[in-house]
Amino acid sequence: MKTLQNSSGALRRLSAGLAIAGSSAALLMGLSGAAQADGLADAKAAVAQAMEKPTFVAPGEAFDMSKLKGKHIWIITSTMGVPFVATIAQSVQAAAEKVGIETTLVDGKGNVSEWNRGLAQAVSQHADGVVTVGASPELMKGPMKDALEAKIPVVDAVTADKDAPLVPGTFAHVSISFVHSGELQAAFAIAHSEGKANVLILGDNEFPGEVSRVEGMKSAFASMCPDCKVTVEDTQVANLGVKLGQQVQTLLRRDPDVNLVLPTYDAQAIYVVPAIKAANFDRTIGVVGSDAVPSNLDWIREGNVQVADVGEPSVWLGWAALDEVARGMLGMSAVDEQIPLRLFTKDNLKDVSNDENELFGGEYASEYSKLWGVN
Repeated sequence: MKTLQNSSGALRRLSAGLAIAGSSAALLMGLSGAAQADGLADAKAAVAQAMEKPTFVAPGEAFDMSKLKGKHIWIITSTMGVPFVATIAQSVQAAAEKVGIETTLVDGKGNVSEWNRGLAQAVSQHADGVVTVGASPELMKGPMKDALEAKIPVVDAVTADKDAPLVPGTFAHVSISFVHSGELQAAFAIAHSEGKANVLILGDNEFPGEVSRVEGMKSAFASMCPDCKVTVEDTQVANLGVKLGQQVQTLLRRDPDVNLVLPTYDAQAIYVVPAIKAANFDRTIGVVGSDAVPSNLDWIREGNVQVADVGEPSVWLGWAALDEVARGMLGMSAVDEQIPLRLFTKDNLKDVSNDENELFGGEYASEYSKLWGVN
């Protein structure tokens, strides 16, 4: 376990170079010098902007998807046990079915050996394309090399930051800025606590994106709330149901001043929220999650421990992954799929369902259909 007590001093610039559609990146990028003097005000401004509804932005030129009818893609997941991952994978399947592309779905079961086995099998069976969801190509270098040699485009969905270097053999990332997502979680924690946050961050170093998200959180706290206390504890996806609840209870008893828990993805929060309730702490502890999983958004509406969530549209991500792998199969260039981020609280979830078109704006299915020339 690592504990970071942020030192005071000059506040530094946050995440230079980010360009996030429909988010408050401009605010966070521009915090420097005198503009950073009031970190709490900056955090509140970033939160307000991130709560606004984004709109669909076409990622690139239109193309004829009908040319790929009858092709076969494989979808390799980290684990279907994580709702966010499962929704993306199933959405790739649904979008592919709409345009006549066949799919094979592999449940990686949280086991890197299974990821490698699945990708190797896809290559051996001459897949036309591959989408990995949460299963990092960084940990599948052997099969990735084989995919490259076989000229099979591999699209990595939400494993690494959208701006991260590509592992050889990867055609493109379909992702968000995990750094900025973490910055927004931290900004909410700072604003919500009025600059008095004592937070427990739950990382997961199996996934490059989650490592980046933790770095974004730490950077934002250092810049906007140097007196906030930040504790980072690593977790493993395969052990979430086995030990995370007890682990969190132990950590919260160890530091009786922790007032917010920041999981790096909502599948962690699924175990954290019940653990906090079961422990009957004599203080209020809130959870600020990430991924906008419907059950977690319901908890926010109900005031059930979780108070906020920074999310990206999971079904939309599935359609975007199909768009990207299709471009690879057609010999086109990779594009930025313009996946938006949005911060959700009780205020902007009022009278809104969990339908992604309501949450994130833009009819992504119809917009992609137009882009592909599909009726």
